Amino acid sequence: MVGRERIPIPSLETSTTRLRPDRISLVSRSLSDGRHYDRPMTDGSDRSTETVRRRSSVADHTAVVTGGSSGIGREIAATFVADGADVVVCSRSQADVETVADELNGQDLPGEVLPVEADVTDCEEVEALAEATVEEFGDVDVLVNNAGGGGDLSHLDSLDPDEWDRLVRVNLTGTYNVTRAFADALTDGGGAVVNVASMAGEYGIPGMSAYGAAKAGVISLTRTLANEWAAEDVRVNAVSPGYVATETIKERMGVDDPDRSDVDREIGTPGEVADLVRFLASPAASFVTGRSVVIKGPPVTPADPDSA
Repeated sequence: MVGRERIPIPSLETSTTRLRPDRISLVSRSLSDGRHYDRPMTDGSDRSTETVRRRSSVADHTAVVTGGSSGIGREIAATFVADGADVVVCSRSQADVETVADELNGQDLPGEVLPVEADVTDCEEVEALAEATVEEFGDVDVLVNNAGGGGDLSHLDSLDPDEWDRLVRVNLTGTYNVTRAFADALTDGGGAVVNVASMAGEYGIPGMSAYGAAKAGVISLTRTLANEWAAEDVRVNAVSPGYVATETIKERMGVDDPDRSDVDREIGTPGEVADLVRFLASPAASFVTGRSVVIKGPPVTPADPDSA
């Protein structure tokens, strides 16, 4: 670059002088033959392949996924079940959650799906969801608050007050209702909460004032609960997806399923969001709490909270 001094890359001879003598040969071998050699960690942690895989897994966990009958929620449920978790899938439609349960339970996956009809805006139905979960599985390790929804793009001056109330109720109040109902089950033995927010809650996107405000509220709730529940060994995080190729988005934007090998793309896949949710729910994320992780493609702009 013009006007910027290039920083030289240390050679192997100079860089190895900082290493312990018994590690130099290991680095040399690794560089020369292209193979990876397991290195002991300074904190005594086991970083074998099997241990890393196990820590990144939600096997033997009990999880609740709201809004789990389609889109991102369904993919999260499928990812968890395939990984060995028992999952309670909830939706406003009993027929839809039963369809998901039949499909996943019929694939001989290591986990099990329990379908429960529940509207997250109805406190009585949410309490019944919590009771059914505890009765069936006894405890809850992971809660994924995915239920929500958007609406037509409307600037604030043309946004109907009833539509504002609806979007806040289903996206923010629904998250509060479900989290509150599962509070005892989560804090009894520690656990993880992952709230599905949106990039609309991180950036000011025109036409999304109500949806963006509700998702920003979810992010704020995430951070507050992370502080309130830290002493109970409960981690609380959020994921904030950009555009994701759900059926609704594909129809609205007129696109097909994106190629996951293409980094330079505007639209992600439900599976990519599900993989991030699984990580945040797993023991591998044991030192991550109170975070809102934006998952989107380029461009990265100064508005990105993590780009500063």
